[in-house]
Amino acid sequence: MNAQLQAFNDNSATTLSYNGAAIRVNDDKLNLTDMWRAADSDPSRKPAEWLRSADAQKFCLFLADSLNVEISHLLEIGKGRTGTTAAHWQVGMAYAKYLSPEFHMWCNTVVRERMEGTTTSPTDIHQQLNDPTALRGLLLTYSEKVIALEHQIEEAKPKLDALDRIAQADGTMCITNAAKVLQMRPKDLFAWLAQNGWTYKRPGSATWLGYQSKTAQGLLEHKTTTVWRGDGSEKVTEQVRITAKGLTRLATIIKPAIAEVK
Repeated sequence: MNAQLQAFNDNSATTLSYNGAAIRVNDDKLNLTDMWRAADSDPSRKPAEWLRSADAQKFCLFLADSLNVEISHLLEIGKGRTGTTAAHWQVGMAYAKYLSPEFHMWCNTVVRERMEGTTTSPTDIHQQLNDPTALRGLLLTYSEKVIALEHQIEEAKPKLDALDRIAQADGTMCITNAAKVLQMRPKDLFAWLAQNGWTYKRPGSATWLGYQSKTAQGLLEHKTTTVWRGDGSEKVTEQVRITAKGLTRLATIIKPAIAEVK
């Protein structure tokens, strides 16, 4: 079945049309929920289900690392029954491959051209999809891109495996030990955390604390300890600690070499 291909701009957001179904585009993000509906896929292949898979998570982690952004910057997940899921267009391309070969071929032509700034008329696309020679050329080009991407992923696999082990680790660690795992100087990590909204000090205090937003995300925790002074009085100390999830996030943002985690 040939898809009716059309792209138009409604002056506020770009919309792509596949077989008459609209797929919303906002800046560099595709609406994955629209893609799932357009491809007429099974409910088990909804965006939320796919994003839980190991393959999707590894791809998002690799892309975030390549673009030097947090994974949260790649995804926009709406809340409630009417909420939709949007993602960076390269995540959308990976999702299209998961949905169906035909839909993926369409995305590889129309979506990629839209995002990379080139245009092809609907008539040209129809001709390419119905011309065996042109179609073989598209498949060859696509195959070369897939091979190149697979090679990049294979090169990144040791780092991804290390990140997996970090994420699955139990407990927390102090900033100094976290710096050792990230293979950077402790003072550099302390400075980075303070400059990027992870930690702060209260006026007149030498103790580092984590911002509420980071503790709410499970990236940081606080450890409270009671110690006894020589005069018999007690003192309560508080220490900010980095969780396994936080360490994984830092590894993808800061991009130092990841130490081998046993």
